[in-house]
Amino acid sequence: MAKNSLTDVNLEIYKVKKTNKAVKVIIYIGLIFWLLIDLFPLYYMFTFSLKSSHEIMGDNVAGLPKEWMWSNYTRVFEMGKKTGEPPMRHFFAYGGLERCFSNSILVAVATIVISMLAALMATYAITRIVWKGSKLLNSIFMLGITIPMHVALYPIYSQFSKMGILRSYTSLIVPYAAFALSMAIMVCTGFMNDIPKELDESACIDGCGLWGTFFHIIAPLMKPALATMGIYTFLQCWNEFMFASVFANEAHYTLPVFVANLKGSNITDWGLVGAGLALATFPMLIAYIFMSSRIQESFMVGAVKG
Repeated sequence: MAKNSLTDVNLEIYKVKKTNKAVKVIIYIGLIFWLLIDLFPLYYMFTFSLKSSHEIMGDNVAGLPKEWMWSNYTRVFEMGKKTGEPPMRHFFAYGGLERCFSNSILVAVATIVISMLAALMATYAITRIVWKGSKLLNSIFMLGITIPMHVALYPIYSQFSKMGILRSYTSLIVPYAAFALSMAIMVCTGFMNDIPKELDESACIDGCGLWGTFFHIIAPLMKPALATMGIYTFLQCWNEFMFASVFANEAHYTLPVFVANLKGSNITDWGLVGAGLALATFPMLIAYIFMSSRIQESFMVGAVKG
């Protein structure tokens, strides 16, 4: 008998096929194997930081340390605390790990705040306000994604030198925020385009002005996008080496420069370098753990909207 009603649906074809138990076991084994591959770099870095140079360069490259050298971490923290006489100048003359760590935090936080606020405002002007040059401006911003960051090293250095802002936090924060802006605008544009414009109209009817609509209506709805771009910007600032080593001086060096200077010109204590790498990496992992739910939420929202 033919089904003439749209409500008469053959539910048999929509039943989920049960996966064979053997196939499930194979899938779980594959996932566990992939997990071990992903975790191996962290394991290697941690055990690397607890070995002596002799053990690292010997026959125990990937195994557990035969002698757990926790003193490597202590020695990293002690770098810069004994600098000799004031005229003596070397990399750690202005402080060691603590100073470089605080510099990285300051630069990263300032870059995230500036780039996210600028990206939100620019995206709001491009997508919610009607004016003639909005599309052209958006295209100009998108061109920034095609320019590699370090291609502009010399032009930026030359301009900052003329402006007298080299060897300062500004010489790091400004280029970091500028190069993070294009990607942030692209991500924010995709989210903001899917926010109903009726919300803006309702806010306007209720007496909310342009700034009120932006801060009270639009900005709270953009939290998933901001969390995602905040993590990406943080990783970019935290890991960047070239600008930090060229534009900054000993008082403004960040963690990557600190770790690079742990390597000696003739003899290198690799256990000390490993401890520095571990201390520079763990904050990124902690930040991702706390922000992972926001990032996953943004991916889910983007998938549903797409």
